[in-house]
Amino acid sequence: MSKHYHFVQADVFTGQAFGGNQLAVFTDARGLTADEMQTLAQEMNYSESTFVLPPEIPNAVKRVRIFTPGKEMPMAGHPTVGTAFVLAQHGDIPLVGERTEATLQLGIGPVDVVIEQANGKPSFVWMKHREPEFGATFTDREAVAQSLGIAASEVSTEFPMQSISTGVRFMMVPLVSLAIAHRCAPNSSALLELCERLNIEGLYVFTKETMLPGMQIHARMFASPELGLIEDPATGSAAGPFGGYVARYGVLPRADKLRFVIEQGVEMKRPSQIKVKVESSGDKITGLAIGGQTVIVGEGDIFWE
Repeated sequence: MSKHYHFVQADVFTGQAFGGNQLAVFTDARGLTADEMQTLAQEMNYSESTFVLPPEIPNAVKRVRIFTPGKEMPMAGHPTVGTAFVLAQHGDIPLVGERTEATLQLGIGPVDVVIEQANGKPSFVWMKHREPEFGATFTDREAVAQSLGIAASEVSTEFPMQSISTGVRFMMVPLVSLAIAHRCAPNSSALLELCERLNIEGLYVFTKETMLPGMQIHARMFASPELGLIEDPATGSAAGPFGGYVARYGVLPRADKLRFVIEQGVEMKRPSQIKVKVESSGDKITGLAIGGQTVIVGEGDIFWE
């Protein structure tokens, strides 16, 4: 018996087609096994693909399973933002007023999104993050530099290297300059070894030097080869915990309500813009969200025997 599944192709964290981070949303994944979802994610070969299912927990509108070409993820940023946008565009999340709140069931449990609308259509999606979990700091700049293909002296000592998670663990790596960010060329074997050693999914490198107007942070994310990709054009699951890192260490001027925008994907010619909101009281993060625009660029069907 042949199988036939519809998908929507979207570019996330961008307002223009063919920028941002690509996403395939399988809008009705009922009947697919986990192995088949993994195979379809490999076939699409984007950073992630999502598979929409009926919810299994109270108050969630949909269950969303997220796969990279290499494995299933418990949560991710651009897939959550993009899938919420697609669901709202197709009427699966009814828009009520200027801001519609909804809950999606991810691998980590319920995740809340806020969908802003204009002229009856979704225009912007915020994804709320749980409080960041700060791991140990890491001092072996030589190992990190080897993984990134740069010199140890090009890893900044102004801020610590530290692993942080709001559902997926990344290590934040400050770089000395924008030029060094451009030159990063990861060594896959060294990167895999480091990610396995530290139990992280990738290195999130950043600098306060930026390229695009209105940006405060320039970032790149080099993924563990286990994920089946080398670099990600926009990483909301890293931008969220990075917001906590920025607030804790004063990377940007401190404020109880901190707002900033990250540029990512520029080196990949898929420029992305991720907005970050951090609310804090003393050392405690009390609110954290990332958000961005999404553009739907295509729809199609995959079928096989």
